[in-house]
Amino acid sequence: MVVLAILVIIVASPVMYALLNSFRSYSEITIDPMGLPTQFTIDNYVQLFQQTDYGEALLNTLIITVVTVILLVAIVPMAAYGIERVGGRTSRFVYILFIAGLMIPFQVRMIPLVKGFDDVGLYSTLTSVILVHLGGSASFGILLYCSFIKGIPIEVEEAANMDGAGRLRTFWSIVFPMLLPVTSAFVIIQALGLWNDFFIPLVFLDSSSAGTINVAINRMVGLLTSQWQLIYTGAILAIIPAVAIFAAFQRYFIKGMSIGAVKG
Repeated sequence: MVVLAILVIIVASPVMYALLNSFRSYSEITIDPMGLPTQFTIDNYVQLFQQTDYGEALLNTLIITVVTVILLVAIVPMAAYGIERVGGRTSRFVYILFIAGLMIPFQVRMIPLVKGFDDVGLYSTLTSVILVHLGGSASFGILLYCSFIKGIPIEVEEAANMDGAGRLRTFWSIVFPMLLPVTSAFVIIQALGLWNDFFIPLVFLDSSSAGTINVAINRMVGLLTSQWQLIYTGAILAIIPAVAIFAAFQRYFIKGMSIGAVKG
């Protein structure tokens, strides 16, 4: 318990420091960075939305996260199901291609992707960010779902086929409900990663766009001066949804990861 308490203090200290500074003025922070608020007001939270593009950035982040997760859940499980059930050399080759995507650093693909999106007019759009995330996350999803689908008895699908169900109906009516534990884990991992991502929106959204919340916070840091009171406020608002999502679905996340590991 002592070790656990020490770890909690270490992890919680930066968050508490940012939370306290979100209620302090710029002058208070610069004069005494480690001090406590003299009074608790929400002026910084109001100014954050009035003086910056944080509101638009928050909406952009929400759109990118929700749309990407929906597309991943709609596409990746079916792709993994096809790879595992069709079988043969072609399926194994496709599986290897997906796994290879995990091994290629994003920095290697970054410049060609920027050039390609710019050529087709998609650069500095939310669509480009969604597509990049979709391609990058699909590899991990294929690995996770394929490991899980291997443990699903094929006799269940054969019984549905004998009752007249086609391959597509069999998947969505029989197989997909059995994938809910691993799907919940996959959704949480991707949603948290998308919400907290900084590098991809920074590269694919230029200064004409408000960007995402992390990009918006980064733009508050100047060469000569920085809006520290707004930076801390924006950071706290960015943390709240991520913590809420993980707290709400923590048991599904742990269950899905453990079942996926056993199935693999």
